[in-house]
Amino acid sequence: MGYRDDMVRERVEFLSQDATRLREHRGQGLYEDLKTLGLSHQQFFRALDTTASDYCAQEFGVDLNRITVDRFFQSDPNAKWLFPDIVREAVVAGLKRKPAYPELIIRDEAISGTSYDVPYVTESAAEEELRTVAEGAAIPESEITYGDRTVKLDKKGRGVVASYEVIRRMSVDMLRVHLMRIGERLGRNLDARAATVLVSGDSSGAGTAAVTVNTATADAWVYADLVKGFTKLTMDHYFTPTHMLANEGLVQTLLGMSEFKDTALFDFSKTGSLSSPFGAQLVPMADQPADKLTILDAGYAIQKVTEQDVLVESDKLINQQWDRTFITVVTDFAVIYDKARVVVQSDWV
Repeated sequence: MGYRDDMVRERVEFLSQDATRLREHRGQGLYEDLKTLGLSHQQFFRALDTTASDYCAQEFGVDLNRITVDRFFQSDPNAKWLFPDIVREAVVAGLKRKPAYPELIIRDEAISGTSYDVPYVTESAAEEELRTVAEGAAIPESEITYGDRTVKLDKKGRGVVASYEVIRRMSVDMLRVHLMRIGERLGRNLDARAATVLVSGDSSGAGTAAVTVNTATADAWVYADLVKGFTKLTMDHYFTPTHMLANEGLVQTLLGMSEFKDTALFDFSKTGSLSSPFGAQLVPMADQPADKLTILDAGYAIQKVTEQDVLVESDKLINQQWDRTFITVVTDFAVIYDKARVVVQSDWV
């Protein structure tokens, strides 16, 4: 979410304290201060030039890589207030580890509500062509439109269903491994949503769906189909292809084309590095709509908007209540330039 100017100042002032004064904030007091300021323990640790593991070793005398969850809670009365952030950071680490969407978006913008009025440009070649302008004549204009396209954000999340009796015997380090995997799965959910928005448009309406190009033959792919999509995006729409998204079946089809087997151009068979057709990165997307290849300019196509970053049910974790603990985000993707992507489809019959 966004922050007021006065809160930004308070955050800077808090984190700018010298190390001795910062370390005086501990336990519940630190937890509540950070929550009020919208800060995380990780930002607190960075201000101290330390890590969660080193902080726990210094303050609580425990090794996070070896200690069990039960012993961590018993080590110091202040330790439990740190635990929700240990959980959250493990999930965030997993969320950042594998998803493709960070490379496909213009930016990730924090917003203060669950709806977003999209600023966008409707391009018209006729209206935007540079012309000789006589003295006093009107100059051709490109209009940025704001407010008549609204994207609604949804909550996305996963639950951790386990009793504390199961969790308490597990090492903190192993628990973080499982939480990272949950984060990876959340990342895949966001990849799937980004792939869908790039093909079908965002939640503001079907008018944001991508321009489609049919393959020469239905239910079949040849190299010329990729060339057709590439030239559509570069020459008709005047964007630069940076990525091509394909699901598992289509990736196999593309890599099986003789043009992509040319070892003078690509070395997939040697290194596993995927081909880069026409200089664009080929991105395997498990949940990319079938029979569709999305070619996009990642600098203009979609933006991610986030009202709530990764959130865990902190009170339950502090009180050692694990049964059905939920980890959620409130976010979605918005189309900015409609023509910054083209979808080549083989299922056009």
